[in-house]
Amino acid sequence: MNVSSPSRMKLPSPPRVADRRPIAAGALIAWIAVSPWVWGFSGAHPAVANHVFLVLGFGPIAVMIAALRPAAIVTIGGGLWLALSPWILGYAADHVAWLNELLTGGLLSLLAANAAGLTGLGRVRLRRPRGGQRRRTQAAVDQ
Repeated sequence: MNVSSPSRMKLPSPPRVADRRPIAAGALIAWIAVSPWVWGFSGAHPAVANHVFLVLGFGPIAVMIAALRPAAIVTIGGGLWLALSPWILGYAADHVAWLNELLTGGLLSLLAANAAGLTGLGRVRLRRPRGGQRRRTQAAVDQ
């Protein structure tokens, strides 16, 4: 037995996550579920009812945004509803409530739009011409 070199255990590596958008959507839905109590606007019954509806109605759909484009498009609508709901349902007098709804709804809509392919965030790839040659423009061809 060799005492001079300690044996090293290999730790298992964490699993690779191909797409983190469903995780982010799940975190946003969890925040939507608890935010009326965290920020103290749980006394506004329309706000709490709106949050319960949104979490139960859009929560399962939101975690499927990377796999199903229609789920992402529906989730955009849920995010827009959340952003506009303080003024539609009449609890916009509470500034913490409407600011929370606007930011959370905007983030959910942006995340879902990205998953639906409606934005260019995270999808920009620069391509080089093959073989390191420059592409010929039409003006150079005409000469």
